[in-house]
Parts: sequence; structure tokens; C-alpha cells
Amino acid sequence: MKRHFIRYYLVLLSLVLVFPELKSQDISVNTAKEKIVACTDRTMYVAGEKLFFSALVINSGDNNPAQLSRILYCELVTPDGKKIDGRKYLVQNSMGQGCLEIPEETISGIYFLKLYTRFMRNRSTDEYKFIMLKIVNPYKTEVLQGKDAADTSELAGEKKNMHAGDSVLNFISGKSTYFAREEIRLTINGSNNKGMPSRLCLSVIPEATYENRNFLVKTKPNTSKEEVYLPETRGISLSGQLIAKESGKPLREAKINLSIIGDKDILVMRTDSSGRFFFALPDYAGNRDLFLSADDLPEITPEIFIDNDFCSRPINLPYPLFSLNEDEKRAAYTLAVNSRVSSIFREKIISNDTVPKKITSSFYGNPSGVLVMEKYIELPTLEDYFTELPVIVNIRKVQGKKRFRFSYITQAEMSQYEPLVLVDWVAVNDIGKILAMSPLEIERVELVNAVYIKGNVTYGGIISFVSKKNNFAGIDLPTSGNFVNYRFLQECDEHIQKAPDLVNFPDSRNTLYWNPAVQINDEGTANISFKAPDTPGKYYIRLRGINSEGDVVVSEKMFVIKNNQATQ
Repeated sequence: MKRHFIRYYLVLLSLVLVFPELKSQDISVNTAKEKIVACTDRTMYVAGEKLFFSALVINSGDNNPAQLSRILYCELVTPDGKKIDGRKYLVQNSMGQGCLEIPEETISGIYFLKLYTRFMRNRSTDEYKFIMLKIVNPYKTEVLQGKDAADTSELAGEKKNMHAGDSVLNFISGKSTYFAREEIRLTINGSNNKGMPSRLCLSVIPEATYENRNFLVKTKPNTSKEEVYLPETRGISLSGQLIAKESGKPLREAKINLSIIGDKDILVMRTDSSGRFFFALPDYAGNRDLFLSADDLPEITPEIFIDNDFCSRPINLPYPLFSLNEDEKRAAYTLAVNSRVSSIFREKIISNDTVPKKITSSFYGNPSGVLVMEKYIELPTLEDYFTELPVIVNIRKVQGKKRFRFSYITQAEMSQYEPLVLVDWVAVNDIGKILAMSPLEIERVELVNAVYIKGNVTYGGIISFVSKKNNFAGIDLPTSGNFVNYRFLQECDEHIQKAPDLVNFPDSRNTLYWNPAVQINDEGTANISFKAPDTPGKYYIRLRGINSEGDVVVSEKMFVIKNNQATQ
């Protein structure tokens, strides 16, 4: 027996050494300091529109991209910090991008786009990235009332944007005047002498719809010693703490189970010394239902507290009075008209991001054996199937309680660990509740007759009950459990609206062109083309480059759209 254990733990040690990703995301909060630099296509929008953004996550500590967060949190908030909407976006190679739809019921006012990573929540919120926005709702008379004039003081240490003339970037356009539906071509040139920025984004927008404001965010540092947020280096995560209801004390080394409903998988881990747990989740899109539960403990009622996935700490942003100058009023009117026309003529695109992909196989692969209920004569109770039929699992009493045990052990270590018992891939450790299920509700029982390691927990096999209707066979799930509708990643389900192909369809784009990540070729150039809209007026091409230090280079050029050649 001793030899078996030595061999077993040698295998475990080799797995940890060969596969370092088996470790939790346990980077010290003092090893790095993340910063976000971002830009949006515009800063003025109409309620119901999508705003587009491009972001670069910078590690000012050791500049090791492997330690940077892979998840970007983006919120639309009021100046007093109230969240209007919030989404999560994937960061790849330190770069993230996406779109956020402004709710149609949003009233006119000053709002802020708030961007941060989970790791940044260990520090003061004034280190988050905030972009001031003006939102206009032409269908509501209410206005988000401001309280004071905007503090446009420059942030300490932040460098001013450098404009075209001596910048690293410049672009060439053929003309300064175009006609509706005419093709517009641009050539972007990068200076090899000064080096190319890490991120290039390009937007083409109407006059008076962009305003670059620097302002102070006055907040207090995060002094909380209880919550330590780890960097999401492997993807989206869920964390929390397990507390004993009777004493209010954290439960250490307790087992937490997490199931993504419909995923045929389970995540398991033990809490740390402060009762906290941390799950790295798959990079799914949309919303999914999760079920978390803790194993029963003698004379203790465990309570699961889940961390808020979005930061809810107070912020103190400028709260300026909402006003529009004459140019902005004309621009807002045009945006509103175009937005209305687009909503009428634009083909509705139904996104299926939130529809879970059908999972055909379980996380444990092919089982050692399967008990198909309909193959046997109907027995009164579920327990009878394990006592009367030749199944590799039987029921024994251990310290007065019934327990599942594998009869034919393939590994000596099987007898040292409890099996993992699942009902529709949700962990249930109350055998009494399992045996109380009606056999008529069960389609099959899948059995894995081998030691199985899940997370940092070892099991003596797996017993998986699969119901006929995928409804947990009517069982009362663990009282310590919590159902959570969790928001996973947001995928931008619609790129910037393109010019319509049909002549009788109006081209009412508010943002003519948006590219969050312009690709420069080996010659240091990029060629861009798009069509002029039907809406006449002045438009601006804004090219922004962000380098690894967070400095922003801006090149800008104005051109005019006319209705037709007769007006020339």
C-alpha cells in the first residue's frame, strides 16, 4: 500500500511540474501594476447606439505580457458611479476591443466609460481609465442634472497628446471634398525612426462628435485587507468566500463545487486559509447559469459569498452640467435622425452568442460502466438497483451513514477517497437525497472506476446520475448551494455599420469607419478605404497610436461630404 501512495504522489508532483497551468492564478499583487489606455470612436452618442472602443493593457511593473490580465471590464456609469451597463471583454496580446450598446432608456447627460481589470481592483479607482461621454436621448425630456463645472485639470504625470506635424504617424487622403457614395481612400504611413505604436485605432466621424477631456478623479485608495484580487491571466474568473453561518468565521480547506449548467463539467477546489476560493472559468460568451455548493460539514452550516464581478467601490468623478454648444446641437440632431433612419432600414441581426453550444461528452470521457435503467425490470427504489443488480458500485454504512463504494477496485487508493457523486453534473454529497430520487426520473448512471483528480481534490471514482428531462430528477439540491446567472465574455456581435449595397437604402452611418487595430505592413503603411455617406457635412479622420508607455499620438484631418456633383 505504501508503495502505491509513493508512486501516486510522484505522479502528482510531476503533473504540477510539467503543467504549471494547474496552479491557481496566484501572482502576488505587488509584482505588477497594470494600466489601461483606451479610445472610443466618438464621445457623443444617441441613446440606443453602440459605442466602440480600443484598449491597451500596460504592465508598468516588469512588462511581462504573460502576467497581464486577459479580461477587460467595461462599464457605462453616471458621474456618481451608478452602473448603467457593464460587460467583460477578452484581452489578447495585451490588447482588447469591443462595443457596448447604450440602453435606449438612457436619459440625456454626461456619462463615463469606465475600464479596468480585476487586478486593478487592489488599488485606487483613480487608476482606472475613464472617458467622458455625452449621450443625447431625443425622445425623453429628462436630463441627468450636473452639479458643477468639469475639472479639466490634467492628470498628474500624463503626457499631452501630440498632434500631426512631428508625430510618428501621418496619413494621406486624395481629396478634401467627396460626394455621397464616393469611395474614400487613405494611406497611413508610420515613421520607422521613432518606432511604431503598439496599438493603432482609426475613426471617421462627424464634426463636433468628439471631445478629448482630461479630468481629475478623486478617490481613496483601496484599504481593504480582506479582498485580494488575482490577475485573470488565464481568462474570466469567479471568486468568493465560504463562511460558517453559526460563527461567521471563514471555513478553510473546505471543498467548493461549481457547475456550469448544461456544460457536463464540474470545477472543484478547496478554500484557502482565509476561506476564499477562486475559479478560472472557460471563455464563454453571453450569460450562463452556474451552481455553487459546499460539502456538508459536521454541525456547521456553510454559506457561500460570491464577489461582485464588477467593481462597486465609490468613485468621485466630475459632475458637470449637461450642455451642448451650437455645433454640438446640430451634430446631435443629425446623429438622432441618422440613428432613427438606420433603425428602420437596417436588417435586424439576431445574435446567438448566448446560446450554449451543445456538449456531447462529459468531462470524464468514456465511463468504466453504464447502468441504463430501462434495460432492467422496474424496481421500487433507486437503492434496489445497487443492491439487487450486479453493479460495480454498492452501498455501505460508514459511521451510521450510507455511502457509495466501488466493489471492484482498480487502484488501491480508491478506498482512501470518497467518490464524486453527480446529478446532471452537479455535485451532491447527501446520499440520502440521492437514494430518495425516483428511478423513473433517471435515464442512466455512468460510473468511473478509477481515482480521479479534479482541481486540487482527489476522488475515489465518479458516480454520475443523468436524468431523463435534465431537471436534476426533482432532487433538492444542497442547501448551501447558490444558483448564479453569471455574465461571461461579451462579443461585439455587430461591426461598425457599413454602407448599404442597395441604392434605394439610405446610408445613414454616424461613424463612417472604425478600426480598433489598424495593421501596418512590412513597408510601414496601411491602406484604408470606405464610402462617403449620404449625410452631407464636415467629417474628421482621427488616427490614434498608443505606445507601450501609454503615450498617445494623434493625427487628425477634416474633409467635406457634399450631396451630389450638381452642388459643386
